[in-house]
Amino acid sequence: MSNKPKYSKKALTVDKQIELLTKRGLKINNIEEARHYLTNISYYNLSGYCKSYQNKSDQFHRNTSFNSVLDLYFFDRKLRLLFINALERIEKSFKTQFVYHLSITHGRDHLISNPRFQTHRKRINDNLRRSKEPFVKNFKKKYSNEHPPLWILAEVLSFGDILTIFYKSTETTDKKEITKYYQVNHEYLHSWLDNLREIRNICAHHSRLWNRKITKHIKQSKKDKHFTYNNNIYDSIIITQILLNKISPKFNWLEELKVLIEEYDINTDKMGFPSDWKEVFKEISVQS
Repeated sequence: MSNKPKYSKKALTVDKQIELLTKRGLKINNIEEARHYLTNISYYNLSGYCKSYQNKSDQFHRNTSFNSVLDLYFFDRKLRLLFINALERIEKSFKTQFVYHLSITHGRDHLISNPRFQTHRKRINDNLRRSKEPFVKNFKKKYSNEHPPLWILAEVLSFGDILTIFYKSTETTDKKEITKYYQVNHEYLHSWLDNLREIRNICAHHSRLWNRKITKHIKQSKKDKHFTYNNNIYDSIIITQILLNKISPKFNWLEELKVLIEEYDINTDKMGFPSDWKEVFKEISVQS
C-alpha cells in the first residue's frame, strides 16, 4: 500500500479560479480580461508562471498583478517560437551533413545494407509504412526498390531517430567526418544536439521553457569558457548561437533574444544567465 495521499482537488469554474487567485493576493484589475485568458489558456497552464511570483504557501508577492503573470507567459511563448526558428535550421543542417557523408562515402543504401544499422531497421520500415508523404508514395509507385535511398529515408525519420543512429551505430570515422563541418568534436556535438532536441520537444508541446531545468546535460569541456553547466536554458542558448554562426551566420538570433528579454524585463537569473551575459552574447555572435 502506498503512503501517498490521494489527489482530492476538484475542478473549479473560471469564476472560482479568479476568486482563488484574488484570495491568494493576485491583483486583477480587469475581471473580463482575466476570464478570457483563463478560458483560453487554462488555469493549470498559467499556474506554472504564477509560481515565480508566489511564496511556498502559494501567496503572491505584494503588488503582483495578473498582467505580470500574463507577460511572463507571453515572453515564454515568444521564446519558444524564437527557438523553433533556430532549431529547424540546426536540425536540417545536421540531417544534411549526415545524409551527404554516408551516401557519398558508403552509397545510397548504407542504412539498409550495412549490418551495423540492423537494430534500426524496424523503426525505418515502420516510418516508411506509416508515411503519407507524396515523395514516398511516388517512389514506391515508380520504382521496384524495397527501400528508397538514404536521402529519402532521412526525410521520414525524426531528428531523434537520426541522432540515435548517429550515436549508437555510426562508425567513429564517419562521426568525425560528419561533425567536421561544425568544427566540434563528435561527442560534444552529440550532447549539444541531444540537449537541443529536448528544447525542441518542450517547444513542440507548448510547455513552459524560460526557467526549465534541462535533463540532457551537455558534455563538459575545459576549453569553452562560455558554458555554465547549470542545466538551465542558458547553455542551450549558447549552443544554438555557436551552431547558427556556421549554419545561418546572417541570422541575428541572439540580438532578437536580447530584445525580447529587455521588452519583458525578465529576471535572467532564473534562466541561469551569468551576470556578464550581454558581453558573452556580443562575443559569440561575432565568432566565425
